[in-house]
Amino acid sequence: MGRVEWLWLPVLGDNVKARIDSGAKTSSMSATDIEEFRKDGKRWIRFSFNHKNHLERLEAPLSRYVRIRQANSKKLDRRPVILLPVQLGGMEKEVEFTLKDRTRMIYPVLLGREFMARDVLIDPSRLYIQPVREK
Repeated sequence: MGRVEWLWLPVLGDNVKARIDSGAKTSSMSATDIEEFRKDGKRWIRFSFNHKNHLERLEAPLSRYVRIRQANSKKLDRRPVILLPVQLGGMEKEVEFTLKDRTRMIYPVLLGREFMARDVLIDPSRLYIQPVREK
């Protein structure tokens, strides 16, 4: 795949641009107004996916919290982690996403090494190699 691909998010019912980042361990999704709540006795996360043409209020079960250190900072950032199904080309996976405000970034989703596992070869000189899923 290329360094940027179209990622199908069933929770949105749409494709979004995703940056493929082999330098990041975990994947990340743009989220604002993040709040934890209880549903059927379990912990869930409600958040706004707000990026360019999308403004959706989404909910997902909370997997856990992680501490992430930004490359440009010594401070640890505590982020919720959710699990969502995705499709990229012919690959369908359940992906763990940390939630972080990415509204100022070009790409609302970053796919890290855990998404790639041993299934992916990246050509950083190319963009949008994989076919886009039709709505």
